[in-house]
Amino acid sequence: MGRLVNMRHRDKFWYISANKLFSGLNEKEKVEMLSHLKEAVVKKGSFVYTAGDKAETLYILKEGKIKVSRLSEDGKELTIDVLRTGDIFGELVLAGEEERETIAKAVEDSFICAIEKGDFEGLIRKNPIFSFTITKWMGLRLRRVENRLENIIFHDVRTRIISILRDIAVKYGSPVQDGTLITLRLTHQDIANLIGATRETVTVELNNLKREGYIITSKRSIIIPAK
Repeated sequence: MGRLVNMRHRDKFWYISANKLFSGLNEKEKVEMLSHLKEAVVKKGSFVYTAGDKAETLYILKEGKIKVSRLSEDGKELTIDVLRTGDIFGELVLAGEEERETIAKAVEDSFICAIEKGDFEGLIRKNPIFSFTITKWMGLRLRRVENRLENIIFHDVRTRIISILRDIAVKYGSPVQDGTLITLRLTHQDIANLIGATRETVTVELNNLKREGYIITSKRSIIIPAK
């Protein structure tokens, strides 16, 4: 993982206060949490963790882009999620994970906050509201992953692409005149890894969707037209 550095007290407090997941913490608990946070700088192409690493830490993406993926036995990559600012990852450590089963890699230079499992669990035990918020968030995250896997198993590539773009538009969408702009920059290979398809097939289907008016593309941007 990248080099751990100390964050300024003021910056850490602002970050915790601005993150909706931590809204259930009172001021004292926020101060306690920030005392445990360390910041890591992770360069593009570097790993936060890989499969088989010991699971002891929970991470929060402060800035940048992190991809969480899994490798099949034949070496093919399936992207579980692409994370945005404020997202927590490595959360399965709270569910008893002892060794990482996934890979977390920086797609661009990123800054993350790290907190040890025991310190985070201490905060959860003290605050039932915070505990409920984290449990609910983990459930929603798991449901999204399950839905994506079901799409891969039961639907064709075209349907999978439409589904994943809509999902990403909800999470990373920004309203524009023509519809919803996906602010997360994705390559055709990124989309392929998210839906379990080849890059070539994804390129063909994206061109078909563009021609039929389901999406509007320009350079590396994608817009979902308003209905």
